[in-house]
Amino acid sequence: MAEHRNIVDRMIGLEEKREFHEFENRAQKLVENYYEDYKELKKYIWHSGVTKWADFKFIFGQVLDLLEEAKIQDKELTDLIGPDVATFIDEMMDDNSWGKKQKINLIRS
Repeated sequence: MAEHRNIVDRMIGLEEKREFHEFENRAQKLVENYYEDYKELKKYIWHSGVTKWADFKFIFGQVLDLLEEAKIQDKELTDLIGPDVATFIDEMMDDNSWGKKQKINLIRS
């Protein structure tokens, strides 16, 4: 889809805004307590230091998948990821970071 974007769309990030609104719509379909978890996680992620939309997109997608799975299984989020949610999110961000991927590539070579 990105290859079909026009120059104006790329400059002002309309596609990224649409994707973010899709995440928000998914989150609003969750039951109240899961939606509250989503809002708290979203605040943490925004202030975490992630700067690229691709990283945000990956993390938000994973978080929403986990919340939807928790809802289906009628469990709390911490039942799926453990009691330390901040550490879980930090590790998710770290695993997805460009710098870490580059270090792994250097070690392998």
